[in-house]
Amino acid sequence: MAMAESMNPWREKGIPLEQQYRSWKQRLKTPYDKHNVDPFTRLRVILMNGIENESRMYKHAFARAAGNGEIKNLLARTRMMEQQQQTRVNWLNPADQPVLETTIAYEQVAVELTAHLARIEPDPYVRATFDFGLLEDFDHLYRYSELLDYLEGKDSRSILKGQTDVLPGRPTIDHHNDPVLRLRKHYEKNRALPLSKLHILTLLSGEQQTYLFYKPHGFMHPQRRARELYAEIGEVEEAHVTQYESLWTPPRPGWSGRCCTS
Repeated sequence: MAMAESMNPWREKGIPLEQQYRSWKQRLKTPYDKHNVDPFTRLRVILMNGIENESRMYKHAFARAAGNGEIKNLLARTRMMEQQQQTRVNWLNPADQPVLETTIAYEQVAVELTAHLARIEPDPYVRATFDFGLLEDFDHLYRYSELLDYLEGKDSRSILKGQTDVLPGRPTIDHHNDPVLRLRKHYEKNRALPLSKLHILTLLSGEQQTYLFYKPHGFMHPQRRARELYAEIGEVEEAHVTQYESLWTPPRPGWSGRCCTS
C-alpha cells in the first residue's frame, strides 16, 4: 500500500497516445511461473486485466451512444491502446495453468480485493454492500477448492500459498433470488467521495471479469459436477455485477432514493 499511497496521479506526466502503441512482439512478455509466483502477483495480473477490459467495454458502449465524430475517433484510438495493454497483462498468465486453478485465483482476487476495499471504504452503505458480496466470495472460493480436491486430489493452498483463508461463507443456495433485490441505492455524484467511486468501479471491473471468465470456460470441463458448479456460480457473478454497478448508476430525473454520502 505504501507505493500506491505515494503516487499522485495528478502529478504524473502522461505519455502521448501515439507513443504508446507497441508491436505484437513488444506486447508479449514472459509469463510468470505458476509454481513460484507470489499469489498477490497473480492477483494483480488478474485484477489489472479486468480493469483494462472494463475500460475497453465501457468505451464500446459509450461509442454506440455517442453522436459526435471527434468523440468516436478518440474512443476508437484509446480502445486500441487498451486492447494492447490488456493483451500484455493477460498474456502474463502461463499456458500450463488449468482453468480450475485459474478459477481459484480469480476467487482469491474477489476475496482479497473485496475485503480490502471494505476495510478502507469511507461510506457505510457502500461498505455494507461490499461485506454482503464478500460472504458469497468466500463461499465460491471454498466450493471451487472442494472441487479441485474432488476432481484432482489437490489442495488449493498450493495455489493460495496460505495467503487467503478457505472457509464456507453464505451458503450458495441463498445466493439465488430475484435480481431486483440486488439493486443498491446509488451514490450522489456531487457528494460521494472520489475514493468511493474508485472502489466501486474497481470492484465492478473485477467481478465482471470473473463472470466473463466463467461463461466461456465452465463448459470446457467434461465432468458434469464441475459444469454445474460453474453454471451455478456464474449466475451469482452476474448478480454481483448487477449489485455493484447499481451503486454507480447516475441519478435519474425524479429519483428520490437514498444516496451514499461522505
